[in-house]
Amino acid sequence: MLHQTELQGIPSSKKDVDVACSSFKTGMKCFDDYSRHCLAVSEQKKLEDYIVGARYTFRFLCDDPAFQAQYLKYTTCFKGITRDWDHCANTFLRLVKEEMSRTENITASSRLIELCCAKHGFLKCIYVASRLKCHKEEAIFIQRIADTLSSTRVYLPHCEQVGTDICSHAPYVTSSVAITLVFSVVTALRTSR
Repeated sequence: MLHQTELQGIPSSKKDVDVACSSFKTGMKCFDDYSRHCLAVSEQKKLEDYIVGARYTFRFLCDDPAFQAQYLKYTTCFKGITRDWDHCANTFLRLVKEEMSRTENITASSRLIELCCAKHGFLKCIYVASRLKCHKEEAIFIQRIADTLSSTRVYLPHCEQVGTDICSHAPYVTSSVAITLVFSVVTALRTSR
């Protein structure tokens, strides 16, 4: 199985990809067996919603030779942004968790905006970090992967309608999400140099 020392950050070599794919497939087989035998259909659906983006990305990464070749073409960039990726992802996950645990009166619409803004912030964080260290084509590709993977936490088709301009005008988002993400990118870039 995958040990912490075998792969950290995003896979950045053919060996890392093979380890990640093997581990992912083993984990998904275990998950599917458990889900099928131990969970009600409604619970299976809820859990599947959380991993749909990861399944989709790993299906391409592991089973599509053309995608894997394009992915491996950018290994230098991946190695350069691994810490940034982890930092952006951890910030995104923290913001989503905070939003989902808010208990005060909040409308579904407000929660949707906050979650979409967190996702937009994550994608911007990934793109900015990648663009500062890599070529534009690499940054766009990495952002596409981040978009797919972030769908495991915030899979909302409505997010396409929630533009970043809305995020910059929402008072809670401006003070919490946007500032945190900007600070996170700056901090990550300073520590990775």
